[in-house]
Amino acid sequence: MAATSSSLSAATLPLLPLSNRASLSSRPQTLSLPLLCSNPPMSLRSRPPPFSHVFSAAAAVDAAEVEEDSVVAAPSFDVEADTDKMAPKQKIRIKLRSYWVSLIEDSCKQILEAARTTNAKTMGPVPLPTKRRVYCVLKSPHVHKDARFHFEIRTHQRLIDILYPTAQTIDSLMQLDLPAGVDVEVKL
Repeated sequence: MAATSSSLSAATLPLLPLSNRASLSSRPQTLSLPLLCSNPPMSLRSRPPPFSHVFSAAAAVDAAEVEEDSVVAAPSFDVEADTDKMAPKQKIRIKLRSYWVSLIEDSCKQILEAARTTNAKTMGPVPLPTKRRVYCVLKSPHVHKDARFHFEIRTHQRLIDILYPTAQTIDSLMQLDLPAGVDVEVKL
């Protein structure tokens, strides 16, 4: 059993180019380790090679000398710059709540029209899960203990994101006259 574990570790090593300055030849030289087992596992057979180019030792030395002579600026990878491109710097998130679907839909239309007239990008309205609160009330407290009334209140919610808002966008949103049955929560 110990022989198979050592053969698997020898089989997983990739072919590496030799970097010996003493033996400079025009022919590429590679280090290859023989497989100790005759039938390697399926995962080793279907694996692609770890790299596609095999350099000769002379080419590797020449490439290293060229890199030392010429100063080439390495590309910098800035994680913060990439996230700034993906997410906007400023966003207005509006969350609407109402007991009536028609009121909340009309309010969403008004907000979207106000934002789009000022050339702000909008996302939504996203319907969030409706919250149900069910109340159980006895019909008669003395005689009919098993008879009960069930009342429920459904709270409908919508979410609207306004990306890249301008001062005109904020002014137009402040001037909106939304119905009294709609609760508006704004986050900047």
